[in-house]
Amino acid sequence: MLMDTRTLQDVASDLKAHERECAVYRDMTKQSLDKLESRIIRLEKMIMGSTISVVSILIALMFKVM
Repeated sequence: MLMDTRTLQDVASDLKAHERECAVYRDMTKQSLDKLESRIIRLEKMIMGSTISVVSILIALMFKVM
């Protein structure tokens, strides 16, 4: 059976390094989500615009037929 020979300072150092890496990962993830959010908002606007256009055309056609 192997014993862990790391000191408390080694463990603290490893933990700090891990926390730094997690902070970098968290920032990268936030940036990716922000970009994705702006793309989703743009898509929502396009969908709403096209829906309004289609409904407007259908209403105009209904008035011409009547």
